[in-house]
Amino acid sequence: MSGADALHVEIVTPEGEVYSDDVHMVVLPGVEGELGVLVRHQPLVTLLAVGETRLERPDGTRERVATGIGYAQVLFDRVLVVVDHAEHAGKIDVERAQQARRRAEERLQSRGDPGAKAEVDLYRAEQSLKRAENRLRVSGHAH
Repeated sequence: MSGADALHVEIVTPEGEVYSDDVHMVVLPGVEGELGVLVRHQPLVTLLAVGETRLERPDGTRERVATGIGYAQVLFDRVLVVVDHAEHAGKIDVERAQQARRRAEERLQSRGDPGAKAEVDLYRAEQSLKRAENRLRVSGHAH
């Protein structure tokens, strides 16, 4: 694949760069559905939801990255993905993700208790649950 046929994708988080390479195609988890991007795509900026970012390399191999909320900027042959967290599928700590899911579910179950309601930040618990479930789905260990 020549440079003219390559789409350069960068995935960055507040902790730094998670991915940077040339790909054939990237599929992003947009807030209104998936968005596939090939080289020479029209420029755009779009919001991203918690989900799976899929990358197809020039040799046909595929990579999966669990990504959080953020945005993507597409400029013809470059895609910049800026998200609150990102993790390669093969590097996801499944046990840690399962524990995070259990904790978030417990917090959400306590929301019916008026005493606990003041202590529990429901939004954060819901977001934590979405992140944990996404990490498990992308890792192939969703139950």
